[in-house]
Amino acid sequence: MLANGGHQRLDTVRDTLDEAIDQTLRAGEIIRRLRDLVTHGDTEMRIESLPALISEASGLVSAGAGAGGLKVRLQLDASAEAVLGNRIQLQQVMLNLIRNAEEAMALGEPHEVDVTSVRLNADTIEVSVADCGVGVSEDVAEHLFEPFHTTKVSGMGLGLSICRSIVEAHGGKMRYRPNECGGSVFSFTLPAIVRE
Repeated sequence: MLANGGHQRLDTVRDTLDEAIDQTLRAGEIIRRLRDLVTHGDTEMRIESLPALISEASGLVSAGAGAGGLKVRLQLDASAEAVLGNRIQLQQVMLNLIRNAEEAMALGEPHEVDVTSVRLNADTIEVSVADCGVGVSEDVAEHLFEPFHTTKVSGMGLGLSICRSIVEAHGGKMRYRPNECGGSVFSFTLPAIVRE
């Protein structure tokens, strides 16, 4: 508007900028409330079967990919069975990580994602989602879990930030490392439950 004779439209430009500021503040407040809900809200936690939870989430992504689409390979440690958590939230983490991996491999072949679980010790289980996609540059890796940081054209930069909040609300940690094939490995830990 300024480039096209905006001096006569200065009031309109000012109103448009005020509206943009209001909407940005509103979006920030929504995201803050969402993060507060995930990290401090009353979340129904119960003992869940981690292999079942992972299998369901990967099945949902695979079904959405269609024929000849994404192949999710599961390598689930039988000793990494039970976790205390919110099934829906943990499945959301899995869905987001698998979909991110799928998008990272959009132009390459094969479209395969490796999902593994392993019991690290008596108290901790680790879940990893690995792809051989485009990978992440070092400067992007430093900001991966920050809100509004994205490399996607249509992304909002909230997925990994919310995933991290969910994992931390479950007493775990989330991290990234480069994959040997050039792609990415996103992993998170959860406290293990011993079933008797």
